[in-house]
Parts: sequence; C-alpha cells; structure tokens
Amino acid sequence: MRSICYRFPDPRQFEQMIGSAGDSELELGLPSGESVEDGEWVLAIFDVGPERRATSAAARATIGLEGPLLAFEPRDWRRLADFAAIEAFHRPSSRPPARASQPDIELPPSLPRSWPPRAGEGAQILVVDDDPDIRDVVSAMLEAVGLVVTTRTSAEEALETVQRENFDLLVLDWNLPKMTGIELCRMIRRDLNVTLPVLFLTANASSQDMVEAFASGADDYVVKPFRAPELGARIFSLLRRTVVRGA
Repeated sequence: MRSICYRFPDPRQFEQMIGSAGDSELELGLPSGESVEDGEWVLAIFDVGPERRATSAAARATIGLEGPLLAFEPRDWRRLADFAAIEAFHRPSSRPPARASQPDIELPPSLPRSWPPRAGEGAQILVVDDDPDIRDVVSAMLEAVGLVVTTRTSAEEALETVQRENFDLLVLDWNLPKMTGIELCRMIRRDLNVTLPVLFLTANASSQDMVEAFASGADDYVVKPFRAPELGARIFSLLRRTVVRGA
C-alpha cells in the first residue's frame, strides 16, 4: 500500500477541512501532483502543525466527475476529526483558518511514500501490552522493517526497563494489570529525565480517552484493531521527529 501525504502547517486548516464534511461526504481531493487509480487503496498521511505531528488513515480512491477523491471509512474519519480537534485546541494559530475548499497542502519529501519505510532502522522500541497476541504481531511487524523490539507485559516492568535502558519509542497499552498505561506515561514525563516518545496502542476509542492520553504526555494515539501500514507510519513519523530534534 503506497502513501499519499498532506501537509497542514496550521492545525486549524486541518480542523476546518475535516469539520466541513457532512456525514455522507467523507472524501478529500488529492494533493497537487498526486494521481490514483479508481478503486486503489492508499494510506493518507496528515502532517499537521509546526511540530509536524502526524496521523494517518487508509482510504479508497474514486474517480468521479469532480476528479479523483479519497474516500474514508466513517470510523477513520471520526478519528481524524478527533485528532484535528486536539491539535487545533493545543496549538491554536494566530492566523485565520484557510477556506475548507483550498487547504494549504504540500508534499514533504521526508515522509514515506510506500510501506515499509526504511528511515529509523535499528531504533530501539519498547512494546508494553499484556495481550501476547498483540505483542507478537507488533513485534513481528516492527522487526521485519529493521527495528529492535523489547516487550514487557506490565507498566511496572516497563518502568524498571526504561530506568536502566535507553529506547527511541514506547508503544504502550492503556489497560494494563495494575498500573495503567496513563499512569506510566505521567510518571515517565514527571519523574524520569528522558526524552521518550510515547504512542498509545489501545482499545480505548472515545474522544475523552484521547484527550486524557495526550494530556498525560502521549505523542500519538492508535486505536485497536489497527492496520499495520497506519501503525507503521505513525511509529516512523515519531522516530523521524526524534532524529530531527536530536540533530
């Protein structure tokens, strides 16, 4: 599955575009220079705001009278809307939002255009989930593209591991046996002198849950069940951002 990338320097542009669609109009036009085949499935990546926080969703291409469009599933569109609202709330812009029909879109060359991406090979990933099937699937997927994966089954084990080892990214479940993932994230942000991106991979799908996770210090949020290309795009986006900050 190949990727098509959208760039919104102003988070409110993204919120305006997503919010302007009706319940039956969950479609977007293509960025300039992109083309699709009718019926093709692609991964749409949205790079939003000055910090270039990214989210993504699979979409099916359609060719109609208005030209090529990407059509999204209602669940994915709602998740995009939640992400847009959170980004606009936490990163308000001094500029007025652009018209929904003309979003500021460009194709940043640094974003992956196909799966699997290769930037970030060898990065150390800590996956924390008490579900062995999730641990196995995520580990196999990440190791297949050159990442080094360590797994833990509880927040307590993960905290001990983070205190003695260095990682480039933490993939964290919310619902863990004793200490929750939210509590662990808060503790890492409050007590540990480490810069560790945190991506929640969880079945908690409500807008309130997403807001709580970001308020606790999370960098991104993916809802189970997940699509491998989407999770991969989110992980490599966080890794790429960490590399840029450390440069």
